[in-house]
Formats: sequence, C-alpha cells, structure tokens
Amino acid sequence: MIGRDGLKFFGGMLRNPTKVGAIAPSSPVLARRMVRGISLEEGESILELGPGTGPITKAIARDVLKGQNEAGKYLGIERDSRFVRILTNRFRHLSFVEGSAEDALAHLDAAGHGNVKAIISGLPFASLPGSVQDGVIGCLDRLMSPGTIFRTFQYCHAWMLPTARRFRKQMSELFGSVDRSRAVVRNLPPAFVLSWQR
Repeated sequence: MIGRDGLKFFGGMLRNPTKVGAIAPSSPVLARRMVRGISLEEGESILELGPGTGPITKAIARDVLKGQNEAGKYLGIERDSRFVRILTNRFRHLSFVEGSAEDALAHLDAAGHGNVKAIISGLPFASLPGSVQDGVIGCLDRLMSPGTIFRTFQYCHAWMLPTARRFRKQMSELFGSVDRSRAVVRNLPPAFVLSWQR
C-alpha cells in the first residue's frame, strides 16, 4: 500500500533521520494543493526545495509548466543523492542539483535561472534546528522579490511543536501573515499547506 517510493522514503529516514523528515512521499492530493493557483509568465521560473522522489514535482510539471519550454523554468534542489538520481531519471526535461536549500541563490545562479516567481518546499522545517531554519529563511529573504510566493506544508500533528511555531513566526515577521489551508487529510500524515507572498 505504501509503494516503492514510500519504502525509499522510509529507508531514507532511517539512514538520515535529520535529512528526511517524512515517512512517506506527499500524496497526489497534497501535491495538487501545493501548486494550486501558481502560474508562470515569460522569463519567470519556479524553485523546488527538497523534492524527494517527485510527487510535487509531477504536479508542477503537469499543472504549472503545462508542457511549456521548461528549460530555465524549473530547478529542484535535493540533499539526498539517491533521490537526485530518481528525480533525474523520472523528469529528464527538468533540472536538479544535489545540495542545500541554504545555497539556493548560488545554485540558481549556476543554473542560469532568472526571476523566481514561486518557491515550493517539501523541507521538514518542524524537524530542522533553528540554525538551519535561519539559513534557509535568510536565503529566502534575499531571493524573494515583490510578488514571489513561498509555499510549504506542515504536518497537523507537528503544528504546535516549538520548531514549527518558530519557523512560522520568523517567516511571518519577514513576509506578512501566513495563508493556511484546511487540513489535507488525504495525506500520510495529514498536513496544512502554508503560503507567504512578498
């Protein structure tokens, strides 16, 4: 029932519990909710942080890129080398790099990507230490221009964890109030989708 990707995620979590913060890939329902309402104009691109095995990537390719010329429109940054290999094989028309979200600016520059309209994140902020959260948020602050959307999700059971609350507070101080979706219950575990727009 979990499927091959679920087993890969679970194995990744056991091998690297500080790097893989989920026990299963995002469901198609959550993936669709993560990209809802996002569209790209000429010269705009989308950045995905922590794509894992690609369920949200699939929704981005289908619902956001919609068969456009995707060169220069998408970059995925993933820390797990095994997941990078899976992503590269599954999405040959998209660009992926192995690296840290804290270095997103350098990765975008190296890939020659221009104006980032949206940043979609699967990073487990509720399980990341404050120093790593700060590094990513600092990068987002430099990366996000007026109108840029940042979207991530947090699991419902982790909503009140101090690290989850800390992340939301830091983000809202920089980018204004968070837009929180209703709980996406058709996901393991259920999750809220969070959006900020500069």
